[in-house]
Amino acid sequence: MGIVSGGSFKMKSWFQSLSPKDCFQPHMPQVELKAEVEAVFTEARKAARGELRPPGALPDERFYVVVTPGRMVMYKPCPAPGSMPAEQVAPIERLLPSTIKRNIAVIANTELQAVTKEISRAIPFVGMLMGFAYIGHAVWIFEGHTVALQAGCREADLLIVDGGMAPFLSQDWAQVAQRSLRNPEIYLYNRATFGLNRVSVK
Repeated sequence: MGIVSGGSFKMKSWFQSLSPKDCFQPHMPQVELKAEVEAVFTEARKAARGELRPPGALPDERFYVVVTPGRMVMYKPCPAPGSMPAEQVAPIERLLPSTIKRNIAVIANTELQAVTKEISRAIPFVGMLMGFAYIGHAVWIFEGHTVALQAGCREADLLIVDGGMAPFLSQDWAQVAQRSLRNPEIYLYNRATFGLNRVSVK
C-alpha cells in the first residue's frame, strides 16, 4: 500500500472535476486546489532521490513516489537491493542506464483508491517505473493537472506520460512541461504497444 506523508483527506470544495465509476480507468481525478503544490513536489523530489525517508525504512531501501490528487506523498517500495534477477534488470539498464542518475517525472492515474488498491491497473507500466527506481533513478508520479503541471515537472530530466491520460491534459501540456524540465525529453507510453514514443514539442 505504501507509506504516506503530508496532504489532506478533505474532499469537498477544494476539489475540481469528477472521477469515473471505475477508478482504474484513465481520467483527470479531483485535485486539491488549495495545496501548496511547490512545497508538495519539493518533498516528492527529495523523497524520490532518497533525501527524505519514511519511518522504519532500511538504509539502502529505495522507493518510487506517488503524489495523490489530495497532495499526499506516498512512498512505494522497490524490491530489496540486489533481489531482482539480472535478466529483469538488463532491459531496464538498456532503456535508461544507471550510470547517470536521472530525475523522472511521470503523469499517470494517481487516484488514491486505485493506487492503494491495485496500482498496476491504474498505471500499467508501473513495473518499468519501479525498475527505474530500483536501479537508482528518482521517480515521482502525479496526475498532470494544470495547477500542478509546472511544479510536477520541475527539475526532471525527462517526463513520461501515460498515453491514456493524454486526452485529459491541457492542450498545451507538452509546452508547459518542457519549460519546467531540465532536459526537453518527453515520452508517451503507448498502452497498445507497451512502448515509449518520443514527443516532439513545437
